[in-house]
Amino acid sequence: MPQPAEFYQGDRIQWIELRVAHDATAVTVWLRAAAAGAGVQAQATDTDDGWQVVLTAQTTAAMAAGAWELQVVSTVDGAPLTTGRGSFTLRRSLAFSGTAGAFDDRSQAQRDLAAVEEAIRALTSGAQEYQIGSLGTGGRKVRRADLAELIKWRDRIKADVMREKRAEMIAQGMGDPRRLYVRFGGMD
Repeated sequence: MPQPAEFYQGDRIQWIELRVAHDATAVTVWLRAAAAGAGVQAQATDTDDGWQVVLTAQTTAAMAAGAWELQVVSTVDGAPLTTGRGSFTLRRSLAFSGTAGAFDDRSQAQRDLAAVEEAIRALTSGAQEYQIGSLGTGGRKVRRADLAELIKWRDRIKADVMREKRAEMIAQGMGDPRRLYVRFGGMD
C-alpha cells in the first residue's frame, strides 16, 4: 500500500511498504520538504505484510505544509539500498482553538497571481500607483508605467499556477490535462 498522496498537519499516518529487498534488516523512510528545507526520519516496523511506516500526529503537526518527497532506504547486509521513492502534499490543518480566523490554503503562486491581477485592475482603473503586499518578494509599490512588467509577471505566475494544477491532477490520478487520448474503432 503506497503512502497517502495528501493529508493534513496533525494527522496520524501509517502505510505498509512492500518487501522489495527480502533480506532487509531495517527500513528507514527519509522525508524532505521541497521548499522549507526541513526533514523527518521514520523507522519502519517489520510486519507480516511488509514494513509498517507510522508518522505520529505530533510529527505531522510539526512538519511544514507543502510538497514533500520521501525515500525508502532498506538496510541489506549492513549497507543502505534505496527501495522506493514517493511524494505527497501536506495541507495546513483546519483545526483551531478559540475564534476561527481567516484561512487561505492557496499556494504562494496562487496568492501572487491574485495580487498581481488586483494591481493590474487598479492601475487600469485609473490609479497612479498601487501597493502589492502579498508577493513572495515581500511587497512592492508599482506605478502605471510598470503595467507592461506586471502583465509579463502575471503570465509567468499564471504558468506556475497551471503547472501546480497539472501536477495536482496527475497526483490525484486524473491524468495529464495536456494529453488527449483517442481510440479509433473499425467500422462494422
